[in-house]
Amino acid sequence: MKNRKNNIGFKLSVIFILAVTAIAALAPLLAPNDPNAADMLLANAAPSPGYPLGNDQLGRCLLSRVLYGARISVFSSILITVIVFAIGAFIGVLSAYCGGWTDAVISKIITAVQAFPKVVLAIAIAGLLGIGIKNTIIALCAVGWVEFARMARSLTLTEKSMNYIKAARICGESHLKIICLRIIPNIIYPLIINASLGIASVIMEIAALSYLGVGVKDTVPEWGSMLNAGRNYMQTDIKLVLIPAAAIFIAAAVFNLFGEKLRDRIK
Repeated sequence: MKNRKNNIGFKLSVIFILAVTAIAALAPLLAPNDPNAADMLLANAAPSPGYPLGNDQLGRCLLSRVLYGARISVFSSILITVIVFAIGAFIGVLSAYCGGWTDAVISKIITAVQAFPKVVLAIAIAGLLGIGIKNTIIALCAVGWVEFARMARSLTLTEKSMNYIKAARICGESHLKIICLRIIPNIIYPLIINASLGIASVIMEIAALSYLGVGVKDTVPEWGSMLNAGRNYMQTDIKLVLIPAAAIFIAAAVFNLFGEKLRDRIK
């Protein structure tokens, strides 16, 4: 019964993921209006047939901006997660397998980066690089890889001490073959689970950088920048904050649910 419930929960989480991804991909087709088309006559207008969620302070369609914002938040978070997963796993495995001075140097770098709060360091990097989604991605990748590197290093150290690795060395297997065919297949699943759970955090980090003014430009439809623009109107038009906040919450919850169900399924 428990396995059946887990399977149902996993399938539902996959459906939710596909739905969110499809909405982001099909935003140009689903959006009823141009997300950047301003009309001051419709500033802070209530929901209407032509504007289902109403208009923002510049008269732009809120629904269209939320849909286009999904493209930036969802796809950027997935891209960042894939990049930091690949870089972090490679560095972590290399560090643990090589050992010696290589492991010592990489471990010190990981410790140094982790000594700073992740978001604060990302803000500093984004501030130096300048505003823009590309620089936001670079900033979050620069601080996100260390988590996967630390985890991959720890898992590799455990696998490296196993008898089957020692037997493979005695049999004359190359280091590349041992890493690719012996170690990585045995450590990949915990890393994948961590990556799936991390997408939700990346979505919120992208929004946080934009909210603080070091992410995307104000004119770009992105959930964090929409929150930043709407905070000045909280007393007069709360929907400008509630709608992008709800979008961030739903997207993060969907990816977090998927990560938890994937973890339960793999276990």
